[in-house]
Amino acid sequence: MVQHTMFPRDLIRTQRQRTRTYAALERRPLETTALRRRLQQLDNRISNHPFWRTAAGRSPSARVALRELVREIEETEEHLSEQQRRILTCIREWAAEHNGETPSVREIGRVVGLSSTGSVAYQLGQMEQLGVLDRSVSRGPGKGISLPW
Repeated sequence: MVQHTMFPRDLIRTQRQRTRTYAALERRPLETTALRRRLQQLDNRISNHPFWRTAAGRSPSARVALRELVREIEETEEHLSEQQRRILTCIREWAAEHNGETPSVREIGRVVGLSSTGSVAYQLGQMEQLGVLDRSVSRGPGKGISLPW
């Protein structure tokens, strides 16, 4: 189960993009120029992130911890069903469009095509058990849904 982290979400997102780009580079050795350029850009963005200038970021093990966290996130998300992936995408896109505010259960159902709020609540419960989201914090109309990354 993925635990909440000290790393900023944008840093985790960039590290995930780097991991995926590196994997793509391994699969397509003939199409390397664009992938290597992208990998270099992501490396620069990670290296120059303000987090590394904080006390937590100066820890010698912080970069390793970031890579391990991303690996754990990727493994956890592999266990999601297609419906749960759509719900996770819905929550992320909604939060990006609404200044971090998450959608309500009814809004999630409307976006992903589930008419029953009970079905959405069940899926959210399953996702919470996997550690993909947290519903213990109640804030605003998002009914307490928060993403740990």
